[in-house]
Amino acid sequence: MLARNATIRPEIADIFGDVFEYHGPVTQDTTPEDVDRWDSLQHIALVRALEEKFQITLSMDEMMELDSAGAVENLLRRHSV
Repeated sequence: MLARNATIRPEIADIFGDVFEYHGPVTQDTTPEDVDRWDSLQHIALVRALEEKFQITLSMDEMMELDSAGAVENLLRRHSV
């Protein structure tokens, strides 16, 4: 597990930029409260971008657990990507 406020791998930061038009620092603790455009519709876009970029398929439970950039990082680690 990453240390709090640890930066996230560049691919995730790039996806946040593309999906949310967010270009601030992306750390493990970055949540929808920090990202103005992270709403339910853009959450679906985030899931799709992750699935396409990393060639994975997320379950509904996995989609629902994505409540921070750190959760994205942990999920990708579990998928071995």
